[in-house]
Formats: sequence, C-alpha cells, structure tokens
Amino acid sequence: MIEISGDYLEGGGQILRTSLALSVVLNKPFRICNIRAKRPHPGLRPQHYTAFKVMAELCNAEVKGLYMDSLEVEFIPRTFYPQNLDIDIGTAGSIGLLLQTVLLPLAVRTDRKIRLRIKGGTHVPKAIPVDYYRNIIIPILNKIGVEVEITIINQGYYPRGGGEVVVEISPWRDRRKLNLTFRGEVEKIRGVIHASRGLASAGVGERMKRSIEELLDRYNPEIDVGYFHTLSPGCGVVLWAECEHAILGADALGERGKPAEEVAREVVEKLLNTISSQAGCDVYAGDNLIPWLAFCGGEVSVSEISLHTSTNIWVVEQFLGSIFNIRENLIAVNNPVNLI
Repeated sequence: MIEISGDYLEGGGQILRTSLALSVVLNKPFRICNIRAKRPHPGLRPQHYTAFKVMAELCNAEVKGLYMDSLEVEFIPRTFYPQNLDIDIGTAGSIGLLLQTVLLPLAVRTDRKIRLRIKGGTHVPKAIPVDYYRNIIIPILNKIGVEVEITIINQGYYPRGGGEVVVEISPWRDRRKLNLTFRGEVEKIRGVIHASRGLASAGVGERMKRSIEELLDRYNPEIDVGYFHTLSPGCGVVLWAECEHAILGADALGERGKPAEEVAREVVEKLLNTISSQAGCDVYAGDNLIPWLAFCGGEVSVSEISLHTSTNIWVVEQFLGSIFNIRENLIAVNNPVNLI
C-alpha cells in the first residue's frame, strides 16, 4: 500500500485529490495521514469527503476512516464501474476542486461517455473556478485528446453554494503529447464576468467589464457578463488570453467592500504578468496538468513552479516513480505511463 503524508510541502487538499485520482486510475490502494495538516482547519472538508464517496462508488472501493474532519483515510479500489452520477457536495464545497479528482480517472477508465450533475460552489475563495476549468483547462486538455464538456446551470458562492454544473466526459482514446513551451503571439483576450442578480442594480458586472476593457484596450477584449439567481451574493471574473500556441488564464473573486474596479484590476494584473513571462502555461493550469502529463508526456513551461505544482509532482512520483524532468520553469515527461 502506498503511504502518503498529507503534510508534505504545501500540505493541503491537493495531495489528497491527486492521490485519490491516481489510486483509481492505477488501481493501487493508498493510505493518507495528516490530511490538510497545514491548513487552519485540518482534515476532510465537504469537497474532499465527497470526492472519496464518489470515487468509492465508481470503483467499489473499501474505505476506512472516512468522516468529516478525518485526518487519516485508507482507500482500496476494486472493480471500476463507470456510471452517470448526481453529486451534491453541500454548501459551497468547490466543484472545481472535485473536478481535479474525478476527470482523470473517468477519462482513462471509462468505455463510454459519462455524465455528472454536480451541485456546490462554482466560485469560492482559494479554489479553482468552474469558469476557469471550462475556458482554460478543458481547451488545454483538448490538445491531448481529452473530450470534456462543462455546462454551467447556475453559479454558487460562499457560504451557501447552490451552484450546479453538468459535466460530460468521453473515453480518452486518442492520447497526444502536450507541448506548451512557448505561448507565441496573443491573438485574443476573452472573459466571463458572473454576479448575483441582486448586484445588477449597482451595475457590478458592467463596471467590471468597463474597467477591464480600459485596462486591456490594446487587446480589444471580448467580455461577457452574466447575472444569476444565487443563494449567497457574489461576483467574479475569469479572463484568458488565446495565444498562437497556448491559452493563459487568470481569475479574481469579489467580496464585500471590494469595488468592482478593484476586482478588474486584480485579474488584469494577474493575466498581464503571465503574458509577460512568455510561458506556455499559467501557474494554475500548470498545477492542474501535472497528473495528465504523466500519462500523455510532453513539455510544459509555466510562469512559475508554485508550491502546489511541486507538491503535485511529488504525489505523482509516489505512485509512478521519478518520471518528471524539471529545468528552471520547464516541466517534462519523456516516458509517460502506458495503461493500454
């Protein structure tokens, strides 16, 4: 059984999510201790608990120690049963973080298109937004032959959530190497602004859009604004630069007392910093692509090798051995794992 220490490097939920995904993909049992040890509230939170429940159902796993706030869980996968599922994380548990766990196993191990309906938080603090997944991660995965469609039914903000998405994952049959070493010219910048219906009277979405258009005037960005009936008030934005060889993303989340114009400045600054790095991948996408890179191979240059990225590489190598080559900000896998 593979032993994973949840307090390694960044010591957060990423260790758990990647371990669980690889356990199901490889059909290897693992035990994780010190779960989220470096977080203010250690142990399993709703999205982690739900991830274990979902993956256990998909592969008829034996699970020990699975309860809220648990610091140690043992997971023993068995026969994989691909199936459509309705998943309710509860409150504002992050849908984006759950996708980090479920997409790879379903793409690798299913023999037919699988449909998931997931309820929870679409845009919550310190978690990858669903709009970022839909507009940045998924187009990158398309490059390696992965087919995933994400439809956002409703947005959900902290603390009550209430967001809903439908995700369709097809079998990953056509595996292609990933080459994101240089972005090339910026061809277009696009974005989506989302906000609660109650913020429409203050023109929050339109103010954010106007500020972004002014700050990115030379790129002539195309920004969509959408208002939603949500359980908790909230707003935010995801921007992405469509480049000659890459797609780079950034996001920002509104909060009480934070003007729409400040949210706009924050997301623009993030995106421009990534563009100026000349990298083929932004720091958040790079983090998410690490497990996929182990199975498709290739090279990715990132704007920054973050603590999350280093942690993810470490987790993957606990399951697969030393397969990554890192030189400055270039991450490569020359001999990917062949599961066929």
